[in-house]
Amino acid sequence: MLGRGLRGFVALSYVWFALWFIAPSAIMLIYAFGHTAGLTQKGLVNLNHLGLGNFWQALKYPSGPVLVASLENAVVATALCGVIAYPVAYFIARKLGPRTRAIVLLLVVLPFWTDYLLRMLGWRIFLSPLGLLYNGMQAVGWHVNYLSILDTRGAVMIGLVYNYLPLFILPLAVVLERIDPLLLQAADDLGAKPWTIFRTITFPISMAGVVAGTVLVFVPMLGDYVTPTLMGGARGLMIGSLVASEFTEGQNWSLGAAMAILLVVILVGIVAACWLLATGVRYVLARARERALARVLVTT
Repeated sequence: MLGRGLRGFVALSYVWFALWFIAPSAIMLIYAFGHTAGLTQKGLVNLNHLGLGNFWQALKYPSGPVLVASLENAVVATALCGVIAYPVAYFIARKLGPRTRAIVLLLVVLPFWTDYLLRMLGWRIFLSPLGLLYNGMQAVGWHVNYLSILDTRGAVMIGLVYNYLPLFILPLAVVLERIDPLLLQAADDLGAKPWTIFRTITFPISMAGVVAGTVLVFVPMLGDYVTPTLMGGARGLMIGSLVASEFTEGQNWSLGAAMAILLVVILVGIVAACWLLATGVRYVLARARERALARVLVTT
């Protein structure tokens, strides 16, 4: 049983969560059903006649195509993070000693010690048409007239992968580190090849880290508006930037709230789909592992 002091602390955390997350989300949901037409003062929402018009408007041009492009960018960038993070996390967790592993993990999170905006400005300087990348290419004899990486979709991808890659590496490295070495040794003693061990034991167990990394990366990435604004300019517009512009520049809070709620619904659906997919993959791989071990036992 929890003591009174601990129960009070837990209750305070619930109150804090309700005050700063549930209440603002509820206000956003109410605003999404209102409208701003006919209001003379900006930033106000008329709640006298509620409706679904803002949600339909959020699915039309320009927010609809921007939402689709944002989903594409987030999916591709998350996949790139996964492809890069898995071998890095595997090397950190399975090939390094405890002291070296701690140092490498510190280097992985070291960029987070620098302000997010400064990191993006640094990338702008590096990728600018006459920046460090251009000068470096000229120095090694690779002469180019002009670099057009900045303010493109590719620059947005570079910024997204750079910023969110550590969030994929850390949970994956923790899961891979906790795999019991006796399982791998037993499979090796039974004659399983390294690829078979990875496919039937390591990868299924690490699916929890893959799902955790996917959620930690995809959710904030889809709503990111600093990286697309600084790295992509007008060509890197994503739904987060459009939502922010509706609240600040357009002063259409009802439409901005509808976009935000629609974004939350899509995120919840995608996260649920990822969880179901991961569960199915783990089940299929577990059955494959059982069949492989059965064949090994029969042959031995």
